[in-house]
Amino acid sequence: MPRQVDHAARLAAVEDAVVAIAADAGFDAVTIRAVAKHVGASTSVVTHYVGSREELLCNAVRRELDGRRAEADAATRGLDGRAALRAMVEWAVLSPTERTHRFWLALVLNAAAQPTLRGELDRFNQWWNRRIDGLLQEAGSADPAREADLISLFVDGIVVSGFDAGKPWTPERRTELLDAVWTTLSI
Repeated sequence: MPRQVDHAARLAAVEDAVVAIAADAGFDAVTIRAVAKHVGASTSVVTHYVGSREELLCNAVRRELDGRRAEADAATRGLDGRAALRAMVEWAVLSPTERTHRFWLALVLNAAAQPTLRGELDRFNQWWNRRIDGLLQEAGSADPAREADLISLFVDGIVVSGFDAGKPWTPERRTELLDAVWTTLSI
């Protein structure tokens, strides 16, 4: 009798392997062979689910970023204006794990050289910019363009600073910095 395979679970394991490898070693290390080894399968198992490395990257990165958007939606659900904006920024700087930050940094660093990654990063950034702009408008920002830049710079800086320091800053330190940045906003 043939072995029953849960295709959705197998595809999720393949995509999880892409994210794990990228977070640990960067996207250049993500190959069909490396993913197969990570999931304990042959390369033919991986290529059963994806036709190319580009498809492998696109699917895994898209799923990861869609998951992050869903988390942001959950963090801001039922809120509006200033409260929603604060919840969105707190979600971005307090909720991610170190692995999430490593994945994000790998994505940013590799996007210039890999069009598939660039496309997914651009897609996420367009969503982020629309969301932040809308929340700033809702909150009555006097200068939404400047404040959107300030928020994005702060969020990106928190991610990068964790690597510069050798480990992510504590949630308490990130919250203190968020409070300091928050006081500069006109909302």
